[in-house]
Amino acid sequence: MATPPQFAPPSTASLEIDTLPVLYALLSRLQPPASSGAAGSPPAATPSINTPSLADPTAPLRLKDIPIATDGVKHKLQKARKEVKGFPDVERTIAEQEEEIRELQEKIREQKEVLRGLADVGNAVKTEKEK
Repeated sequence: MATPPQFAPPSTASLEIDTLPVLYALLSRLQPPASSGAAGSPPAATPSINTPSLADPTAPLRLKDIPIATDGVKHKLQKARKEVKGFPDVERTIAEQEEEIRELQEKIREQKEVLRGLADVGNAVKTEKEK
């Protein structure tokens, strides 16, 4: 039989590892290159003055800035991966977990039988006292 379930440490709040809103915000900042003139002409050079698109979280994001902008998300995912590996029983297989579930369901069934038996005894005593 496995150890009793343990819960995640308080440091692994779901908000800490919820990366979809952050990724959505980053991707929504990506701007397609402006098409001015001929289709085959190279895009105009964008000035890089202290990467303004990274300083302002709502400014349009350039493709070359994506790795820097996603560093926070990568760190969150690395931290989450490390914490998940520290959870108890994380290495257990699905088959092992299903076996434990069957054992627990059997235990519940047995406990319900005992409770029904106790209820029958209690009802019998109550009926006997009422006579």
